[in-house]
Amino acid sequence: MFKSTQMIAIGLLVVSTAVWAHDPPDEIRNAVQFPAGAEPTIDGDCSDWEAVPGDQYWITNADLYPAYGGHHHDEGAGKGDIDPSSFDVTWRLGWSATTNQLYYCNSIFDDRHVIDRADPTGWDWWHDDGCEYFYTTRHLSEQEVRDLGAENINTYWGYNFALPRLPPPATWWMVIGICAGCDWLDTGSEFYTLEYTFDGEEYGESTYHYEQQSLPLDHWVGGLEAEDKTPAMYVPATLSEGQTIHYTFFQWDDDALFEDEGGSGKAWTNRSTDGGSWLGQGDLFLEPVNPGIAWPTAVESNSWGRIKAQF
Repeated sequence: MFKSTQMIAIGLLVVSTAVWAHDPPDEIRNAVQFPAGAEPTIDGDCSDWEAVPGDQYWITNADLYPAYGGHHHDEGAGKGDIDPSSFDVTWRLGWSATTNQLYYCNSIFDDRHVIDRADPTGWDWWHDDGCEYFYTTRHLSEQEVRDLGAENINTYWGYNFALPRLPPPATWWMVIGICAGCDWLDTGSEFYTLEYTFDGEEYGESTYHYEQQSLPLDHWVGGLEAEDKTPAMYVPATLSEGQTIHYTFFQWDDDALFEDEGGSGKAWTNRSTDGGSWLGQGDLFLEPVNPGIAWPTAVESNSWGRIKAQF
């Protein structure tokens, strides 16, 4: 599907055609395409993204909805009702046709970064300041995703985590939908790399930067409870310029306000309705290389990567 450069530069496309109406309805976000050689170095440093104009591309507080029906939110909370002095979100999404990878570098300011879940080996990362990032590479409706899942053909995938990692035995990442705790799906594998840094206090007022590159998934075969999960389950997808995929991101703000209820706090998301967070139903358009962005040359990019590696 063709979209003009003029439309692409808007960064948020609003259309009325019913086929695009997922969640939020009639809203399409753009994933910036990195030209060959300009792809970010995955190190938790978002400076690789500085050439990309944030007012056209980034997703911020103003774009987010209270998740789970406003659970633990103030009564009447709606889209954009986030106090930036307490919690301030910047999501950056991109892709590369050369590497066939999806990228993000997300910066989360929090006046109190909390990692305190009762069971350090448990799955309840949402009791911390956790991240839930889901995708569906195929452009499917919610019902189509569910119907395929009923046949053990799973088209959704995602990575959920709360950082920093707690001490052993909590030494694995949480990977939802494919495999939890599988060494072959850990960070640094062929499937994804995730790194983070922070400015400020590790467990206090700080801004955490989460950066990831990920091999896109077409589908994986097998039930959630299947044993002996192997890389053979993972069927990669090929990303294409002009393709629209789906995504849903959740960001938890714990603040340890609800210890008596298990510690879970507020969550914010790009999804406007409840249910099926794992379906990844927000539209994300994989745009062509934007000629209006002053990308660094491959030499400049490599030189900057070497400089960053010294820190």
